Amino acid sequence: MATLRVALVGGTDALRAAKRSALEATQGIQVIFDSDAFEITPEQLLDVNFDVAIVEQRLSQQTAFELIKATHSLARISSGEPGLFLISAQFDETQLRVCAVEAGAVDSVFVSEGLDSLTQKVLRCADPLTDFAIREMLPALEDLPMVSERFQSSQVSLDTLDANEAKVLEGFCRLKKDPDIATHAQVSVAKVRASLLKIQRLLLLDTRSQLLLRMYQLGALTL
Repeated sequence: MATLRVALVGGTDALRAAKRSALEATQGIQVIFDSDAFEITPEQLLDVNFDVAIVEQRLSQQTAFELIKATHSLARISSGEPGLFLISAQFDETQLRVCAVEAGAVDSVFVSEGLDSLTQKVLRCADPLTDFAIREMLPALEDLPMVSERFQSSQVSLDTLDANEAKVLEGFCRLKKDPDIATHAQVSVAKVRASLLKIQRLLLLDTRSQLLLRMYQLGALTL
């Protein structure tokens, strides 16, 4: 397994030191960036070339949600490819985890859950296509509202899919993994991933996690 390059963004010196110590004691993880994030910009964050960035929820000049959204937007404009994001907060809250996904992160990590939980979530980000958090949360989520204009535009975009792409999306919405989706749709795993990326971009989304959440909001999931 390749070494995961981790960026620590925001939080107190003591908290970052504790995270760094736990992460660097874990095989396969290297902390390559450690900053209090004072006035950090999306450009600076993209230049770090991280695999996983752990961003404190409250930064000095902005929130983690704002910084992550802006970094994804800049990456789209510059054809860059940011790593994965985890948002760090004090206490476990499902709604915070949902908001993290909506902003473009994979999940949240919580001080209350301890450093072992932090390292395990970082290790689960070794797969750049991972969407473990939203898969775990969906069965317990209540209905989430969606702006009617977004609903209509999403439906119009999904109507452009061909039969194979529609089957891929169906398998994805049933929470199947890529190889199982490939079998269901009778296509290759590479075609599954290309189709999901196409759908993600059609809906102007940055991550697979956002795509799964959007499909849930559209009522397309059968749980």
